Amino acid sequence: MSSPVRAARLKELPHRADQPTMAFFAKVRARLRRLGVDERGMAVPTALAALLASFGLASAAVLSSVDVQTGSHRDQNSKSAIAAADAGASLALLRLNRFQNSLSETTLCVGPNGEKQPASNGWCPPVTAETLGGATFSYQVSAYAKGKELLVVATGSDGVVSRRVSVGLKSVNGKNVFADEHMVGQDGIWIKGDVNVETDIGTNGKVEKDGSSADICGNIRHGIGQPITWKPNCSKEVTEGEKELPQITAPSEISTKNSNCRLVPNCTKTSDVDTWANSPKNKRTSTEPWDAAKSVINIGNNASLTMGGADYYICGLSIKGQLIMAAGAQIRIFIRKPSECGMASGATQLDMTSSGSIVSTGFGSSNYNAPVIYMLGNGSVTLEGGSGTDHLILYAPESAVDLGGHAEWIGMIAAKTITLHGTPTFKSDPNMTAPEITLRGLWQRTRYVECTGTAATVPSDNC
Repeated sequence: MSSPVRAARLKELPHRADQPTMAFFAKVRARLRRLGVDERGMAVPTALAALLASFGLASAAVLSSVDVQTGSHRDQNSKSAIAAADAGASLALLRLNRFQNSLSETTLCVGPNGEKQPASNGWCPPVTAETLGGATFSYQVSAYAKGKELLVVATGSDGVVSRRVSVGLKSVNGKNVFADEHMVGQDGIWIKGDVNVETDIGTNGKVEKDGSSADICGNIRHGIGQPITWKPNCSKEVTEGEKELPQITAPSEISTKNSNCRLVPNCTKTSDVDTWANSPKNKRTSTEPWDAAKSVINIGNNASLTMGGADYYICGLSIKGQLIMAAGAQIRIFIRKPSECGMASGATQLDMTSSGSIVSTGFGSSNYNAPVIYMLGNGSVTLEGGSGTDHLILYAPESAVDLGGHAEWIGMIAAKTITLHGTPTFKSDPNMTAPEITLRGLWQRTRYVECTGTAATVPSDNC
């Protein structure tokens, strides 16, 4: 090979040795250029970023929802707990009023059923927890002290939430049982038919009227939470409240010192014998007007008994004729408990038929006295009466009274329940003297606060 040719080939050798390196860098530059304009490589990281963002937002929403639900549930528990505490305080008030006469300087605490309880550090024992819906409540009452307020601290709980309230109570002295109302049916009054009532009436229960024909012209008091759906006539008012009729006891020596002997001819003085009129010869029998074996006064059809004594002590009174209270007399008839007379609980002990009547001689002219009948137990009462006018004051706190017929009644009635039907008229006279029966003093709220902390030394701490 000639020298010129060899020289030329030798010049090409370095160039061929660099070709693979140059080709590699050329490919890298080409791929980099493609990456600058091609987005296919970004799909996976973009998708991952979006997924992470969505997951974060969803987690925040879930956590927020859990927080809201937890807060809502706790708020509901809190409302339920305070409602239970209020219920406990109200129940304590109801029980204290029911057994107020049991509290004294020697009996400082009474339990839910009126039982005597010991006091400790000025407080009565807490009552056992009671259930209200899904919540529970308990309460504790401060020991009684004459002339001082009582304090009730009630605790309501629902779940893990507890609320406490403190209620102050003051005793309000009672007044005459007939001071505001002359017809009182403690547990309820039912009115049916063409009844006409011209006096104020009151009950701790409902005043129910069947139909629209009855005419009630008087203020009406119904029990707490027992509203009525109708209004009285004469633009009278409807109020809400409670009054507890006290039990009545007969005079301590009435079993031996009474006017019962006036019912039979062999009373000490003939002039003291009550007048008995019974056609044709005013004959007295072993059962009329006085059934000594049963201790019952019976006044038959067309007969009349004029009573002029003071206190009569009997087991029953049946009036088919006329019972007359003599002018100037002020008779009181005490009807004993059924259990003392060999009678069943709730037996009828006062019964006046449609032909019967009760009359106070000279009423409205020479006097305003009316016979007073006391039911000492739970014997029932039925009063019918014809078309005349009857005078009566009846106090029967444990009795069911049924008043019907067509008579006009002037007087006062207080009973456990009263049912009015037929076409009677009942009214009172402001000149009549009410019997000396005083309503029990009642505890009334003076303050209400919610406690903000826990009870430390005494139940009322932090209240």
